[in-house]
Amino acid sequence: MKTRTTSPFILIKLALVLICALFTTGLFAADKTADEKHLQGKKNFDAYCASCHLGAMPEAPLVSALKLYPPERIITSLESGVMSTQGIAFSKLEKHNLAYYLTGKIFTKVKTETHFSCKETNIPTPILSLPISWNGFGGNMSSTRFMQHENTFTKANINKLSLKWAFAFPETTRVRSQPIVTPQMTFIGSQEGIIYALDTETGCAHWQFEADAEVRGALFLLPTPNETSKTLFFGDFKANVYALDAQSGKLLWKSNISNHPLATITGSIIADQERVYIPLSSTEVIAAARPNYPCCTFRGTFVALNRKDGSMLWTTYTTEKPEYTHNSSVGTKQYGPSGAPIWSSPTLDKKRGLIYVTTGQNYSSPATTTSDAALALDVITGEIKWSTQVTKNDAWNGACISKRPNCPKEDGPDFDLGASPMLVTDKLGKDRVVIGQKSGMVYALDPDKGGKILWQTRLGSGGTMGGVHWGMSADQTQIYVGISDLPTNNPYSVGKAQPGVNALDIQTGKRNWHYTPPFVCPKNSKFRCFNGISAAVSSSPNLVYAGGLDGMLRVLASDSGKPLWEFDTTQAIKTNNGIKGFGGAIESDGPVIANGKLFITSGYDKWGETPGNLLLVFSLAP
Repeated sequence: MKTRTTSPFILIKLALVLICALFTTGLFAADKTADEKHLQGKKNFDAYCASCHLGAMPEAPLVSALKLYPPERIITSLESGVMSTQGIAFSKLEKHNLAYYLTGKIFTKVKTETHFSCKETNIPTPILSLPISWNGFGGNMSSTRFMQHENTFTKANINKLSLKWAFAFPETTRVRSQPIVTPQMTFIGSQEGIIYALDTETGCAHWQFEADAEVRGALFLLPTPNETSKTLFFGDFKANVYALDAQSGKLLWKSNISNHPLATITGSIIADQERVYIPLSSTEVIAAARPNYPCCTFRGTFVALNRKDGSMLWTTYTTEKPEYTHNSSVGTKQYGPSGAPIWSSPTLDKKRGLIYVTTGQNYSSPATTTSDAALALDVITGEIKWSTQVTKNDAWNGACISKRPNCPKEDGPDFDLGASPMLVTDKLGKDRVVIGQKSGMVYALDPDKGGKILWQTRLGSGGTMGGVHWGMSADQTQIYVGISDLPTNNPYSVGKAQPGVNALDIQTGKRNWHYTPPFVCPKNSKFRCFNGISAAVSSSPNLVYAGGLDGMLRVLASDSGKPLWEFDTTQAIKTNNGIKGFGGAIESDGPVIANGKLFITSGYDKWGETPGNLLLVFSLAP
């Protein structure tokens, strides 16, 4: 039988028909559409975003970090997040195109699963019991980050620390929500707004809850003697406050506490049996960089809510209501006073019935006496009982970086008090409120004499990212202070940079020792790396714990500053939930010591630093 063959001309004709059909059905058209999305996204990025994200605005993530974002985060940031004022100029399609250009991915609402749930591994959900090992940002109501009764780790055995488990957060490039720990569960928020209840021993997820926006602060767990349940409190980037049943993750109530469009909650929440205390800051300091932004109308706010139902009890502002003052050089309306945000977690003084907060700089003129200050508020009424300002005339916003029209006339140093105030008691029973500043200064105040300054000590050169950034620690004899001093060309810096960890005498402020971490940053890194200590430091008897901007976690001897153990969190790390884990800069949230374990988060994508998505948990090797 003769075999029939097909003419080459017929094959070519069929191929041409097929290609035409593919274009008609949109399969090849999709590639063309993708190219158009890419070009349109690039056009808008180059015109409106490139200068800041290529280094002109130091706080802005670098393009190399943005490429790691899921497209949803780019869009959310432009619509309701930190870049919402910039996003006003874009249509919804343009925002999607911009996200596609940066990430190479089409926007989808489908979220990545975390995997490794406790149900899948047959680990039953335990009943939460007391005590809470580490609560809130400061570990305790005094914000000292000192675990007095944590005696598992000693100078003799700390070198036996090894990684017990690691959890990688899906679709994440920074981890800012410090964990809180109970013997059974560890609670932590995420950049994607997910709250996780992780098994403290294994890291599997017992439950998760989705908030409306990123959760930056530590959570706070409140046990109530007369109730069987325990309540978990936290805030999100959209200024929402939540109360969850800690056992199940069920929402109990939710309250939005600000009508300012750029208000946010960065500092961590604390609570007592009657009230939930919430610090408010805002992203207006960034929005002000735009010459056509009416600057500025946000004022620092501190709120107390009813613990049981989230209703408002009182609100205290750090400045008077902003009023119109003049037009800028380009005709934009200017308002003041403004700013003095509260970036840090508050500290509760039950003995005096006070709650202490620290403030940042003013955003616009005129500068006030409550910026860069420690404030003592009455817990029942919110009345400011005393205020101690440590830097005057500090009005500054993002416009000052490149001397744009919205920069206030003071053009101050941007010397926030971003670290939580600590209520410390020395061996003689004398109380002090200790505060640290981005100027590189540490102060001790007398809470019984209207916040009178008892001593002050300079530990760093200071700067926009210099000095004391996120938090300190203290026992009854010494105060442990991390110094960032990341170079930012701040004209108000004093002397040379002094990155590292310090120990101060609690009574006199005298520096007992200083440890400078070695410079281990990789050469030619596409991300910014430095050996400073920006994240809050922590301590337990005889030991000090510090995470660095270089991603190194170290434990030092508290009597000498001698390094005893270290771990590089930027190395390749296998995670328990099957998601690719990568560590980076340790920037804001510091080490947590609880239940014979050491917890640390790794990854921070702002200021050009190294992104990451990890929660690491260490214990002593058997």
